[in-house]
Amino acid sequence: MKWKEIIFIVLLVGCLLVPAAVTSQWWLFAVFAVFFVCFGLIEWLAAVKSGKTVSQHFWEYKKHHPVGAMLVCLCMLVAWLALLAHFLGG
Repeated sequence: MKWKEIIFIVLLVGCLLVPAAVTSQWWLFAVFAVFFVCFGLIEWLAAVKSGKTVSQHFWEYKKHHPVGAMLVCLCMLVAWLALLAHFLGG
């Protein structure tokens, strides 16, 4: 595993799970933990079946379909912003 991947995983897990645990938001912690378990299983399955991770599949797609890749990323951004707005607006 490359150091960039390790940093990515540490940041992803650390910035989602750790704050939820530190603030005792256990239901939110559970949501993120289930996300990581499901994502980890899909990553493993993709790597076993195809030899590539989910990210590697996306990067390959992005080479041939840059507009589609940008659309996916923009929609993910909107979805995360909507979730943050939902949490802050409650």
